[in-house]
Amino acid sequence: MKIIFLDIDGVISTEKSHYALDKDACDLLGKIIDATDAKIVVSSSWRRNTIEDTKEELTTVRHLVPFPFPYANRIIGVTIRAYAYVMQGVHLAIPRGVEIKQWIDTHIHSENGKNWNYKDIGVDFNYVILDDDSDMLLEQAEHFVKTDTLLGLSKDDVERAIKILNQ
Repeated sequence: MKIIFLDIDGVISTEKSHYALDKDACDLLGKIIDATDAKIVVSSSWRRNTIEDTKEELTTVRHLVPFPFPYANRIIGVTIRAYAYVMQGVHLAIPRGVEIKQWIDTHIHSENGKNWNYKDIGVDFNYVILDDDSDMLLEQAEHFVKTDTLLGLSKDDVERAIKILNQ
């Protein structure tokens, strides 16, 4: 199985689209999916607590969602929201790479993934991370495609993501 860890802002939500879903960027994401048959795990502030709530968030038309996200049926998971709670109620975000590692460790490297059928993934597992932030782990470097925060997903990003997933 091939998985895209998808951030939304700066990947398929761009300055051009006024930070709503960007049709052109979504079309480019579709090229990756078509070429690799990849599934999606949402690793974005757009995620909600469940897969179902996340799909609803991405498909309910409103200001930031001018059209339903066309690949909601490819979403198979969401990463956790990891925060560190420190003195006096201050929350510190844990790097996105840690959230992704936790998802992989729970769902791929363990047969005890919550609400997950381990056998669906099998031994053929590869992934790509599409994100405009660089807070990934060193071990994820060869799986990471950094997008331009303002422009979002580009044709070069698509080619790189396909190459990573098809290794």
